[in-house]
Amino acid sequence: MMSTVAENASLRRNYLPVPLLTLCLTGTLPVDIYLGQEKNSAPVLFRRKHIDIAGSELATLRESGIETVYVSLDQADDYQQHLQSNVSSIISNADLPLAYRLQFLSDTGRSMLRESFRADQVDGMIQQIGELSSFISSLMSKNEVVVSELFEVLRHDYQTYTHVYNVATYSLLLAKGLGVTDEKELQSISMGGLLHDLGKLRIPLHILNKKERLTDIEWSIIQRHPTDGFIELAVREDISEAQLMMVYQHHEKLDGSGYPVGIGANEIHFYAKVCAVADVFEALTGNRPYRNPVTKAEALETLEGLAPHKLDQEMVQCWIALTNR
Repeated sequence: MMSTVAENASLRRNYLPVPLLTLCLTGTLPVDIYLGQEKNSAPVLFRRKHIDIAGSELATLRESGIETVYVSLDQADDYQQHLQSNVSSIISNADLPLAYRLQFLSDTGRSMLRESFRADQVDGMIQQIGELSSFISSLMSKNEVVVSELFEVLRHDYQTYTHVYNVATYSLLLAKGLGVTDEKELQSISMGGLLHDLGKLRIPLHILNKKERLTDIEWSIIQRHPTDGFIELAVREDISEAQLMMVYQHHEKLDGSGYPVGIGANEIHFYAKVCAVADVFEALTGNRPYRNPVTKAEALETLEGLAPHKLDQEMVQCWIALTNR
């Protein structure tokens, strides 16, 4: 029996988990779809590729509590290409509720980032992040997105790809609230948000996911990630100086107490200040291996306490106003 469970668990690793929501809007799929019945059992075939899945079938799956289905890893590239080719038309479809499109983009974006980070090829990663930032800015610059509604459709787990997606969307909305209206600039900010923790891909998972207090050595490794990300991106011509500063300065504080350099307020880029507010809010409200999330109200209270010495006062007040709408 134990051998069977182990074999099934091993087989499950041959499948890519994908959000059920992404199947609801994309029509006929070029991949086989599997259902994961039990935690320790291999996924079972639900529908062969190129065969329509009726809306009523998807509704039945949702009603039964299924949120995730599976695609064989050898078909993962086909799935990603199909998904990305449909994203633009889906998020621009005004007949679909905005909350539905926001959740679709969140799930799709997390899936894109997860696979991009797993591949660990910077050129491909930058291309995918550029596409995703275009989707984010297109949807959020052309619609009146309420932060509290966005918060409800976002995931809040401790995966790096979840964190950077959330920070990118929060950064864009904060910049918009501060008066940035140009869609290209908003896209640039969202792309910088998606890149801001690139250096964390160089940190061992046992440190990132540690539940106990970090040792001094482990904390010094964590503090390297802005510099590591900056070094990775600084040689590229397709990354702007402002985006580089989001990566390099998002942990700097106005009073000079931040890292990696400890610079003061006048030396911190506007984009980095925006990212810092979004980053702290997301970190507080997201699940972490070492603590449970706090409420939005508690997170906003913490932000208010960090201004004006650590975080920009105007940006914090703007974010509080946006979140309390």
